[in-house]
Amino acid sequence: MSFFLVLYTKTPGFAQSGTVSAEDVLRKTSQKLSSQKTLRYRYRRELNYFSEGIHHEMSGNCYLDFSSSDPVLGVLYQFSNPDLFAIFNGTEQFQCNRKSRMMQLNVKPNRPDFESLSFFYNSPVTFRTALPLILSDASVPKAVADTLVGTTPFYAVVFALKQKVMGYLGTYRPITQERTIRYRLLINKATDLPVEVIESNSSNQDFTKVSFQYLDAKDSPADSSWYYSSYLNEYTIAKPEAEKSQLISYGQIAPDWTLPVFDATETATLNQCRGKVVLLDFWIRNCGFCVASVPELNALYTQYKNKNFELLGLNPHDSKEVIAVFKQKIQPNYPLLYDARNVAKRYGIGVFPVVVLLDKTGKVLYSGEFRRGNLAKLIEENL
Repeated sequence: MSFFLVLYTKTPGFAQSGTVSAEDVLRKTSQKLSSQKTLRYRYRRELNYFSEGIHHEMSGNCYLDFSSSDPVLGVLYQFSNPDLFAIFNGTEQFQCNRKSRMMQLNVKPNRPDFESLSFFYNSPVTFRTALPLILSDASVPKAVADTLVGTTPFYAVVFALKQKVMGYLGTYRPITQERTIRYRLLINKATDLPVEVIESNSSNQDFTKVSFQYLDAKDSPADSSWYYSSYLNEYTIAKPEAEKSQLISYGQIAPDWTLPVFDATETATLNQCRGKVVLLDFWIRNCGFCVASVPELNALYTQYKNKNFELLGLNPHDSKEVIAVFKQKIQPNYPLLYDARNVAKRYGIGVFPVVVLLDKTGKVLYSGEFRRGNLAKLIEENL
């Protein structure tokens, strides 16, 4: 039986701890994480989004070096699994695809380049930054209980964030939907290190589970492994784009496009919408924030669709079959368009979800995160 299976199946019942407070436990864990110069562990992430019909697992070995004075990220890393390995050495960030034998190289990475790395999700990197925030936030309810995994004692600390979630790098990220995000953090009493994180929410049964199996950090990567030049005999550097696109911004005229409409035979163009206020929602299926925004997008569409307003969901990546499952389970009531990769690129869309609001002439009124209140006000002002 694997370490992770035992951990998952043996922890549902536990007794309230009477000896320490949740704050005491989290403070010791925060201090332990902050004191680490290096960490090496087996990472396993499991997504269970029942509301979307998604179950996905990924795992790999991760090595973290916090001794660097790098001002961009504050940590050097190496992550490796059978599909890829990814490295940041304080200067270059690169990722090698083991199947295609191609290397993506970024010689001047910025902090946003690290904010959506899957192996940072609810990781020690996350909690190293997040725990001091949680400890200082009196609005976050916290509780602790004792539990056993086999014969090993652990603390199970639970806390909840209302209308916000921990970003991959540990800072809060707001969410617009009325939703509480719950975390259950399993901490080894002997080491004060987290070994499992279960994240759930107040709206449905979806949850994610992340597990860490710590390895000997003294077994550090070879010096030569940190440099992309060491891999040039095995991998070809992918040609970089001429420049990274900037998100289309206020006052710009949105470029026209023609895209197929899901579950229909016709295509749609942006020019067909001239004379209407248009909200473009760029989304992908494997994105919790995209799913969470659908009910509020539905409400906006219902409220304004008969008032010279159009709402279109643009998907750059997913197949028609994937979109079909999304539509059946999540039930957006506005039109969905697909094959929008080039449109997303022209509009500077690099993360999801992103919305772009246009006035009746096709000029950008707003671009960025979906915030229903702000968008409703702009829509009202421009109808």
